[in-house]
Amino acid sequence: MRTRNILLAVIALALMMTACEQKTRASLKDRATGNIAEILVVTQNDDQWNGIIGDSIKHFFLDYQYGLPQPEAQNNLIHIKTKDFSDLFHKHKCILEVVIDPAVEKAVAETAVDLWAAPQRYVKITAPNAYAWVDLFETQKEVYHKWFNKVERDRILTVLRPTNDKNISEAIAKKFGFELTVPQGFYIAKSDPEFMWIRKELENSSSCIVIYRLPYQDTLQLSRESLIAMRDMMVGKYIPGPSEGSYMATETEFVPPLVTYVSDYPAGYTMEMRGMWRVEGDFMGGPFVSYTFVDNKTGNLVTVEGYYYEPNQKKRNALLQLEAVAYSLKFVEQ
Repeated sequence: MRTRNILLAVIALALMMTACEQKTRASLKDRATGNIAEILVVTQNDDQWNGIIGDSIKHFFLDYQYGLPQPEAQNNLIHIKTKDFSDLFHKHKCILEVVIDPAVEKAVAETAVDLWAAPQRYVKITAPNAYAWVDLFETQKEVYHKWFNKVERDRILTVLRPTNDKNISEAIAKKFGFELTVPQGFYIAKSDPEFMWIRKELENSSSCIVIYRLPYQDTLQLSRESLIAMRDMMVGKYIPGPSEGSYMATETEFVPPLVTYVSDYPAGYTMEMRGMWRVEGDFMGGPFVSYTFVDNKTGNLVTVEGYYYEPNQKKRNALLQLEAVAYSLKFVEQ
């Protein structure tokens, strides 16, 4: 009996060690490759890329990013053929594969997370013909874009987390009850009871994170008009312009702010506002993106915003990094 118990214990230990080893191997994925906002498109031949399939992909992913002063595409696309889809390309962070197979009855989409690398999203659409492929893509493209955007933020944060400024993160947590991953190089420029302005100033550019809160009263505060009015009130009060009497405001005439509900923000029900800021009484401006949600613990309406300034330069990638910082939000225990 004693021998049998020893044998069972050895077997249990071996199984436990095997499970741990498998879990460790699963977590040791290669780091995903690819430039920021870049998607790898794999087709079986050039005709697919140059025909209606490629046209639908390009028309959607290369559409201009809203709220930027210079025209910039939402994404960059890299195209290869299936025969070139080697292990090297398997590590790309965002992959969309096209398969046309007359033997299948209808179009089917498959997806995988961290299949060959991490973070990664792989999407394969198989269809009997090009028209069926495009029909399915058109119905699901917004979902694919959401997935790819999440991968972008996750990848940016894997780079930013090791450089997180703990002093700033703790100051945010103490005031607002949540943490943000704020990389070193930023500093707290202004901190009032309901407002915090965090800046990174370089010779030709400025990256900023703004957090503010007001008492939550009703859902009307989440309307587009109310969000703009609240933003103008807070940044106009706390963020001065470079000349005497100037102050920050929201551009509403030439680039009206776009307000949408986002379902994947860490704080729960959240409204995203994307547009341009300007300086009243001066000639400065640039893009911003903000996230406004109700903090049920405090009863406040809270906004986390990132905005960027760099004259005559592209701004998409810098704004994506500030967006990732906003998405790093994590509530802390009181």
